[in-house]
Order: sequence, then structure tokens, then C-alpha cells
Amino acid sequence: MQVREKLMNQFPKLELHVSDELPKGLIALYEQDALSPNGSITIDGRINYYLQNGILAEELGHHATSYGDITNYKGKNININAAKQEVRARRFGIKLILPLEKLVDCFENGYWGDLYAMCLYLEIDRSYFEEAIEDYKKQFGSYVKYDGYYIAFEPLKIEKL
Repeated sequence: MQVREKLMNQFPKLELHVSDELPKGLIALYEQDALSPNGSITIDGRINYYLQNGILAEELGHHATSYGDITNYKGKNININAAKQEVRARRFGIKLILPLEKLVDCFENGYWGDLYAMCLYLEIDRSYFEEAIEDYKKQFGSYVKYDGYYIAFEPLKIEKL
């Protein structure tokens, strides 16, 4: 089962659409309205599969944690509540698609040390992987002990304890 199917199985009533017709500059859109009372995610079909998976994870985070219009989460007229919701949604998405156990899984299955191979195995883009690691550094600092493993985020390494 592909990562996209695994993600969507966690939200069986949510609709997913991939479209080449999103406005320029918009890579995804989460909506919940009368036409889609259980929610709907539309992802730009013009971007590659691996990028789409990371975007899907974040949009699932919005489905699970956000409310209202939060498009003003950055820039000159920032809304602090919207910015907090954006961070919460991103973290939720990271935990969905790249929880710490998946890092350990990469290590145990021999993918560790080759970023390209890890990202193919995880079905995510390298840039999303790097963003996830940066977020883990913000949450945990330079390392975390997890389930019998020492995971260092800078430099990126895993050791069995």
C-alpha cells in the first residue's frame, strides 16, 4: 500500500482530488463546506508525487487541527492565531508521514545514510524530509531518545542503545 493510501485510510470520509487547474501559486486547498461536509483536499497535479505526499500530510493536519480562514499566517499583516494553526497543522502532518518510528525503520532496513534512498522508501520529497528534521530539532533539540534508539538531528544519525 502506498503512503498516500495509508494516509487517506486514516480519514475515510475525506475526499482527495488531484487537479491541474488550481490557480497559479496555490499548491493545495483544504475545504469544508456544504458541497463537501466531511472535507475535501485538492492538490496540484502539476507537482511530483513525492512533493504531493508531503503536501497531503500537511493538508490532513489542517483537516484535523485548523478552523476558519488561516491564509494570513505570514507576511506583513500576520494573524498570530493563524500562524499557530499553521504550525500545528504542519507538525500533525509530519507526525503522520514521518514519525520518529519511520526514521528508525529506515535505519533498520538499511536505508539510513542515503537521503535519496530514504526519501524513495518513505515516498516523500527531500525538501519535506529536511523540513521535518528541522521541525524535530525545534521540538526536541539536537537529539531524542526514542524506543531504544538515540536519534541525533544534527548531524543526522541513529544509534541503537
